[in-house]
Amino acid sequence: MSTKVSNGNRFGKEQIVNSSLFTAKEKDVLNVILQDDKSYTIEEAKQSMGLFINKEVLN
Repeated sequence: MSTKVSNGNRFGKEQIVNSSLFTAKEKDVLNVILQDDKSYTIEEAKQSMGLFINKEVLN
């Protein structure tokens, strides 16, 4: 089994959250922001996580 990930491969939320590519904290964030019924590339998941983490907090 290859550990190399191609940019075109799409994965479900469960596959991404259970992968070894992310830390436990990142997996927590991904579990919240990714939708169950959609598929994502690894880059899309990373980009979504970055946008969520860097979002401005409103008072």
